[in-house]
Amino acid sequence: MCISSLSVLAVTTGPADVVDVADLAEVLGISKSRADALTRQKGFPDPAIDRPRYRAWWRHEVTAWLDTHRDGWGGWPDD
Repeated sequence: MCISSLSVLAVTTGPADVVDVADLAEVLGISKSRADALTRQKGFPDPAIDRPRYRAWWRHEVTAWLDTHRDGWGGWPDD
């Protein structure tokens, strides 16, 4: 049985410790395509998971970036 790195990451850290483009789009109230463009800006954290069709980032790194670059972004819904 093959376990993907995403599965291992979710088991070892918890799914709320990483965020993907859909999470970012939802929390910022923007489209997924705009969120994807945001993640490609210089200075945005490097992905913790970088696959051809899926990327995810450490939540604490994205939070720090948003705190610096998006004044009043509001925080994560479960905080």
